[in-house]
Amino acid sequence: MTKVIAAQRLAEIEAVASKVQGWLANQAGRTLYQMIIQYSPNNTIVELGAWKGRSTVWMANGVKDRGDNGLLYSVDTWQGTQNEAVHKEMLKNYSDDQLFEEFLANINNAGISEYVKPIRSTTIEAAKNWSLDKPIGLLLIDADHEYKAARKDFEYWSPMVADEGFIVFDDVPAWPGPTKLITQLPHWYEQVAVSQGQWIVQKRAF
Repeated sequence: MTKVIAAQRLAEIEAVASKVQGWLANQAGRTLYQMIIQYSPNNTIVELGAWKGRSTVWMANGVKDRGDNGLLYSVDTWQGTQNEAVHKEMLKNYSDDQLFEEFLANINNAGISEYVKPIRSTTIEAAKNWSLDKPIGLLLIDADHEYKAARKDFEYWSPMVADEGFIVFDDVPAWPGPTKLITQLPHWYEQVAVSQGQWIVQKRAF
């Protein structure tokens, strides 16, 4: 699939995404958008870790602009990652549902709700319930950044990625966990690109 990406369209998405609190750099968001509309072998897209929806805005707009009835599945507990101090500090006065409600409000305000299916679950439980009849074109791994957790996310979710599909590991090299993980990938995952804080691999067919 090849589509021309208009600079004006990228600027429009960036303006909306920048209003959503999060840590995804604009260049990384543009990369996710580009991967979805130009390179992903299908339009079933999954993000592990959504927080308030900054990455969701970029990715769901990619699904929308690709235009083949796709969907972005956003997997998160919306309780924060308990071993990340910044999450605990930011959520200390939040009610149980407040972060999830902010996420829903943000995607609604961005006009992308119809392209997003939130899955409020741990990443592992969501993987166990995923249908193998629904291969994933692009998977973003951006949940718990501890090495063991990131490795489990890869081990549980990578079998669902379609041949020639892509996995984006976020926060490489900023976080030791995913940075260690990318050095241990099976040989059929070929590193094809890097973006700001992202390591991108393609799953080659056997």
